[in-house]
Amino acid sequence: MNIRNNIVNYLFDKDYIVCLYDDRVYFFNYKYLEYSDEKEMVVSLVDRKMVVEGSGMTIVKMTKEELLIRGSVIGVKVIMKNE
Repeated sequence: MNIRNNIVNYLFDKDYIVCLYDDRVYFFNYKYLEYSDEKEMVVSLVDRKMVVEGSGMTIVKMTKEELLIRGSVIGVKVIMKNE
């Protein structure tokens, strides 16, 4: 059994990935972008929505699988879809 392969499989066997950096938020395998302006972005994932709040927010990259938002992020809210 290869430990490295087990770790890689654990880390990347997800429905989606969200990474928060100093001035960016990265989504991989998101469903769709529900709402977008310079103060708030709402991203729909498999089982939840994420609301990214901040200022000066813009979409840097948007493909079928990836979304990269840049701006001054103040907070991130998670809303479960069954709520």
